[in-house]
Amino acid sequence: MTGGYPPSNYHDEDTEELVGYEVDMAKELVKDLDGDVKAEFVEMSFGSILESLNSDRIDVAMHSLSETPERAEQYDFTVPYFDKVWGIIVTENSDIQTLDDLDGKRAAQSVSTSSGQEAEELGGELVPIDDVDEAVKLITEDRADFYLGSDVGQQDYLDKQPEPLSVRVLDETVPDVPASLVVPKGSDELREDLNEVIIENTEDGTLAEIYDEYLGMDKSIEDFDEYLDEDE
Repeated sequence: MTGGYPPSNYHDEDTEELVGYEVDMAKELVKDLDGDVKAEFVEMSFGSILESLNSDRIDVAMHSLSETPERAEQYDFTVPYFDKVWGIIVTENSDIQTLDDLDGKRAAQSVSTSSGQEAEELGGELVPIDDVDEAVKLITEDRADFYLGSDVGQQDYLDKQPEPLSVRVLDETVPDVPASLVVPKGSDELREDLNEVIIENTEDGTLAEIYDEYLGMDKSIEDFDEYLDEDE
């Protein structure tokens, strides 16, 4: 993980401790794995996370990662643990009211991400950015029209601003592929063990409690059947 993606994983401003709902979740999951297993967090840039699975630098990748056909060719994915939804930020006086209005508009997005791909599929013309600060700056300066990103990440960002920004979030959201843990290709035993503890901690309400603490809402997966292989 990057250690800079609140409220998923980030450093507490006072203690500098690594915190977030994914951090707490990882600590809970390893408790139920066989053997004396502890979660050791390795921080790196987002672009290095999946590559680090190939170099044995990490055993499991966790950073709100969704399965895509391209990623699935190189890595294995567990059952999902987090129900993701995309939100849309526009200026307060924007004429964008629904998703249909995004067609042909300028989208402030990181071009190599799933959010950037989704913005393009909605008809957006990408304006490259590095982070949400730059995206909001471009929107408020009328150099972009909208920013598509994680609904919980957007709300956390807006809530932490010292002064209200002249932007709003569309009522309409975009469904996203839920987040899973990622392991090296062929790690069947590890993947199955992780599947078991994810399902167990979802069904007993442990993950719901963690999500409620950080987000004030439950982002747990309701039904795992479609994500399990027939032999699991």
